[in-house]
Amino acid sequence: MEHAKCRKKVFSFDTDHIGVLDGVRAIAILIVLWFHFWQQTWLMPYYPTPFLEVFGIKTLDVNAIRRCGYLCVDCMILLSGFVLFLPHARYLFEGRPIDSVGTFYRKRLARIVPSYVFAVLVMFFVALAEGTYAGKPAFLCKDLLSHLTFTFMLWPDTYLFSGINGVFWTVVIEMLFYAIFPLLAAAFRKKPFLTYLGMTVGGLAFTFLFCLQQKDLSFYVNRFLTFLPVFANGMLGAFLYVWFANRANRSRIPLSLLGTAVAVGALIGIGFLFRDCSQTKSLQAWQLTYRYPLSLLYLGVTLGMCVSMRPIRMLLSNPVWKSIAAVSYNLYLWHQFLIVQLRIAFGCKSGADVAALGVQTQWMLNMEALVLAFGVAIATTYLLERPMHRWIAGRRLNIHARNN
Repeated sequence: MEHAKCRKKVFSFDTDHIGVLDGVRAIAILIVLWFHFWQQTWLMPYYPTPFLEVFGIKTLDVNAIRRCGYLCVDCMILLSGFVLFLPHARYLFEGRPIDSVGTFYRKRLARIVPSYVFAVLVMFFVALAEGTYAGKPAFLCKDLLSHLTFTFMLWPDTYLFSGINGVFWTVVIEMLFYAIFPLLAAAFRKKPFLTYLGMTVGGLAFTFLFCLQQKDLSFYVNRFLTFLPVFANGMLGAFLYVWFANRANRSRIPLSLLGTAVAVGALIGIGFLFRDCSQTKSLQAWQLTYRYPLSLLYLGVTLGMCVSMRPIRMLLSNPVWKSIAAVSYNLYLWHQFLIVQLRIAFGCKSGADVAALGVQTQWMLNMEALVLAFGVAIATTYLLERPMHRWIAGRRLNIHARNN
């Protein structure tokens, strides 16, 4: 009780559940979803704006966001580093307890594995029924086993030409980060600057001295070590937020204005990078080159929004964004697979075929895929993920996770 009173008196930031993160996560997953839907339908994002014609703006062109929506995966990875290190930041600056290493692994496995395995099996049997593995028994076994063991990114065939789903590589990146996170977190608590520097320099060295030197970047663009600086920025974000929360008062207007200005400036910077990416000829080289600076801008948006003006924070922490964030993991796992299956059901081999059927068909396919993706995400979250989490992690751990 004494600690709670002291904490309330010293600062007014919430370090338990940062609602703004729900909004940032939800927006990021929706932009990724939009990109994958566009790939399958070619619905172009040009919207008439007659109310802006007085300013010479006849259409709203968000083409850069549509073409480069996959870059928001980096934002989701940064948020993962932020959220995972948040309890450790609270331990440093508020003296709160942290989970044991065993408990951490148990929670992560309970959170990630059941939904992933279910999705892999369903998509594998659909591919099997479609004849994807016809005449390829060896590849069939390799593809399935490597996905179930999170090792499919070790080989070009199971990573680049899998019959299952292209988005699962992100889960592998997360699992590798979970594997070493307890060591990184312990080092970050003791030597935050040196640990951040080591993660960043190590990841950038691997990116520029090895990955970018390869002739074909398709196998190297999403290597784990290239994301290590992104995770580092996420951990740094949690460290800075909790440190700042224990030393500042949110009621000060200049602080809110400063946070808003930082977030807006970072968003403008992201806009410029997205536009530059949409015009580049070598997308994978661009990704590897700008992954770190882009993650810094994502960090600026995240921290800036966390301390921004109240209306902006309320806009990002409302129940709608919270609900989307709650099912975002399963939404990510399923959305691409579902839009592809719907395209096939429409009798179309590519997005060009869908576009040839007209705008009405494009919109219909997008809307049906959106409803179906959310339906499957909600069902798998609340009928599979949550029950399996309670069973694997245990009721006691589940209650503790909700309280933190």
